[in-house]
Formats: sequence, structure tokens, C-alpha cells
Amino acid sequence: MELYILPMPLAPDSIYWLYPQWEAVVQRLEHFFVERAVRVRGFLERWGKSPTACLYEYDPQLQDWRWEAYEAVFGQRHPAALLSEAGLPGVADPGHMVVRRAHAEGYQVIPLAGPSSITLALAASGLRGQSFAFRGYPPLPPKERRRFLQEVFQSAHHTTQILMETPGRTNRLFREILQLGPPDLLLCVAHHLTADTAFIQTRPIALWSATPLPKGPTLFLLGK
Repeated sequence: MELYILPMPLAPDSIYWLYPQWEAVVQRLEHFFVERAVRVRGFLERWGKSPTACLYEYDPQLQDWRWEAYEAVFGQRHPAALLSEAGLPGVADPGHMVVRRAHAEGYQVIPLAGPSSITLALAASGLRGQSFAFRGYPPLPPKERRRFLQEVFQSAHHTTQILMETPGRTNRLFREILQLGPPDLLLCVAHHLTADTAFIQTRPIALWSATPLPKGPTLFLLGK
């Protein structure tokens, strides 16, 4: 049996990147582990998938999929696929527990090529790609957040640091980086990659304007 890892578009209607086998895999499967069914079902139907397909949704409270989902797929030995809302499942997105279970059940895990905002941003940033760390979301309490950012700034001198925030807090993080970061440290802002409004710009912190960024998914990369 197989578990396919299927990337999803980073931006609506951005499908240029789809692996040639993506459509064929989707059309022959009936079981899908998904982050949110509402985000995925319409997209699958566009690619010819019946609305009766079984979509098993991630439970944020459990930080995992429910036991019933695992039993319905692995217990019945069905081939299945794993999808997140955008990008590559299991990379800065839920999914690793499904993959771990698949390995334990003797499934063949097959990742298909597709976008990951982290690697796309890193490749286009001009920052060191041989050594990098994805730090995820900064903590919210002010003292912890400030301490976290100071550690990021220090580490960025030898390892590229990659951060993200929810769209509603993107400009808060942007302001904090400009206010607290070393002026000579390079900052790359990678905004809404693959969308028509996408942009990627890298310059020293001192040369960035504090003009608010447009709303949308954004990554911040720091390095030397």
C-alpha cells in the first residue's frame, strides 16, 4: 500500500508546479488526510475527484488525526494521500504523524514534487542555503518574544534563520525585526510566493523602510 504526500498550491489558482503524476494519483485514490476539508475538497473536485471521497480532517486540539481516521485507512489497508492547506505537508505544516504511522504500518511513502514556501524563499533570498534553521512562529508573550528574537539575530551570523507569522501579526514582527535587529544583518522578506502579488527582496535591516507590508503569507529570512 502507498501513502502519497501531495503538495498544494501556495496561492489560489497557482497550479503550474503540479507534478505530472499528481492528477493521476488524485483520481485513483478515495482516502485523503487533510488539514482542513473546506480548503481541499473544492480543489480536488476541480481535478475530477468525486465529492464522495473520504477526507479525514486534522484535529488541532489533538494535534493529530483522530484514531477513527487511522483505522479507516490503515486498518483497512487503503492507499491514501496526505495534503495540507498549502505547500508541502509535514514541512511547517501538520502531517508527520500520518507519515510516521504509515511507516509503522508498512506502507510505501511516496512524496511528489511541489512547492515549499521555505525552500523557495531560501533559494531566492541570496542568503546562505548550506546551513539554515526554520524557527516557525515567535512566541507571543513580550519577554519571551524579545528573547527569542535576540537569539535569532545572534544565530543568523552563522546560520540563515527563517521565521513566519500569521497574516494578522506579520507587520508586528516586521517592525520588531527593524527595531531590534543589527543594522548590518541581511533581511529577506518573501511575500505570498507564486501569487501575482508575490515579491522577494533582500537588503540590510538598516535599508528597509518601516512601510507596512501588504497582508498575506510572509516569510522573514535573516542572515549574513
